[in-house]
Amino acid sequence: MINPDLAIRSVAADVYVRGFSQRLVSSAGLGWRNIEIEHHIAEPGCRPETPTHHHIITLASGSEIAYGERPGRDGRLVPYAKLPGSINVDPEGLVPAVYPSTQTELTVCVLAPAFLEGLASEQEPHLAALRGRAAFRDEPAAGLIRLMEQEAKSGGLSGRLYIDHLTYALALRILTLGTKEESGQASSNMLSRPRLKRVIDLMETDLATDIGLSRLAVESGYSRNHFLRMFRAATGDTPHQYLLHLRVKKAQIMMKNKKTHLIDIALATGFSSHAQLSRVFRQVLGVTPSEYRRATS
Repeated sequence: MINPDLAIRSVAADVYVRGFSQRLVSSAGLGWRNIEIEHHIAEPGCRPETPTHHHIITLASGSEIAYGERPGRDGRLVPYAKLPGSINVDPEGLVPAVYPSTQTELTVCVLAPAFLEGLASEQEPHLAALRGRAAFRDEPAAGLIRLMEQEAKSGGLSGRLYIDHLTYALALRILTLGTKEESGQASSNMLSRPRLKRVIDLMETDLATDIGLSRLAVESGYSRNHFLRMFRAATGDTPHQYLLHLRVKKAQIMMKNKKTHLIDIALATGFSSHAQLSRVFRQVLGVTPSEYRRATS
């Protein structure tokens, strides 16, 4: 049975799955923008051709090969095998019919077409529209999908900037796959000191706020793509990594007051819980907040 906690679901993902399935993870209800993600174990059966108003990226996330049939170019059914780790891209329009004969474990990413169109137009030169692709492998894209699934599974603990960054990176990766210029080619330009200061000042001012990538890009005066590349060139970190370091730094200062509870410090510095503060604090400094407090007392 489907977990009752997942009663809120992505209608667009259901359009792709098109049949009985067990939904293990869903981001629906988390307030994410431009993307939804779900993990399904779909049962065998007929999946007819279905229209969709979204772009859909699927990752074969199980450990077993899934088998079935699909219509070939002449309309006749031909066998297929979906290998673990393979990716399918189905642009807005029609999701092709499939007839799986075994269980299929899928992570389904649903992207808003307007978001991808805006992203493609930001690039220099502009990128072409999303193209359909089947059964290809790309570990960077697969890794981003897995990270987003883990974030959905956590209930969105890492915040808006984190998922904005992953969404942007996945969309750009999928758009640029197969083109001559890969998205990994970073600009050598860095944010000027005044613009960098404005962005960092905004981060520090709104440290406890779930700040988004678009807002930081607007503050820098550049598109999201240029801002991400130039910020990393200037600091060596992504905006999300830099924000986490700022939050930990503020937490260290607040810990000097021994009467302040760690949960209050966590909430004041933008962490959703004591546990999240402890996890990030240890990643950055190598010790837990309690260990740090004892060592500095």
